[in-house]
Amino acid sequence: MLKKTQITTLLIISLLTACSSTRLIYTFADNFIKDEIEFFFDLDKEGKIYLGQQITEIIVWHRKVMLPNYAKYLNNLADSIESDNFNTNDIKDALADGRTIIEETVIGLTPRASKFLLRYLSNETLELMEKKMIERQKERMEELSIPRNLLFEKRLKRLTSNFERFFGTLSKEQMILLEDHARLTLEDAMIRLQNRTKRQFVFIKFLRTQPTELELTVYLNKLLLRGHEITNPKYKTFSDTSIERFGALLNNMLIISSNSQMNSVIIKLRNYAKDFSAVSNL
Repeated sequence: MLKKTQITTLLIISLLTACSSTRLIYTFADNFIKDEIEFFFDLDKEGKIYLGQQITEIIVWHRKVMLPNYAKYLNNLADSIESDNFNTNDIKDALADGRTIIEETVIGLTPRASKFLLRYLSNETLELMEKKMIERQKERMEELSIPRNLLFEKRLKRLTSNFERFFGTLSKEQMILLEDHARLTLEDAMIRLQNRTKRQFVFIKFLRTQPTELELTVYLNKLLLRGHEITNPKYKTFSDTSIERFGALLNNMLIISSNSQMNSVIIKLRNYAKDFSAVSNL
């Protein structure tokens, strides 16, 4: 399943990374997605041309349709934080709205993914895809199998970097919150990897049934958005708990934020929104 189907998720993942310029992301997104997909497929010249066409369509659609939605979402979030009555419920609503936007993105991209995937349903191609998935899984497993203290340091460093991007310099109290959250969620990456592995293998099994384009699109949407219904019903509890924990962390970080930090968060959100809007109009 190309790590939750690279063709349907890499673009949004790219947009949520630490890059400070959406223009820069779109400059490199084309080659980035191509490289990832070509890792899983042995494409001939015709296949590479078709892939390029599909990626171009994806990027144009995402830029024109989804970026304005992202901008509106971030501006609404900035407005909410700036209001005097911002509270825990506002954070829950913001996280729920964020999940909705991700769902809209996935649903918009899966039909294009289906068109591409239907060209590669031979046993030979599926065996190669499965082999590459296992290769990536082993790499990720090695990354997560380091001593717990090193895993904790990497987790904390990532959390700190993400929050400093919006808050600026963090206080000792805020760092304690991040340390507690890092310890509490230290096993989460392994759980997600195990769950993704299950989804990848059931996806390969489904592809071997030679589905139609509509069947594949419907299955992709379900696997990406409600995959627990296919592989592991208990995973939904884990996923919901993870979101609740992050919401609580975000709420607590904002509660003890200084005025300058709050202003920094608001400005950063509005700048991202402005950047998204500008790129969507290119």
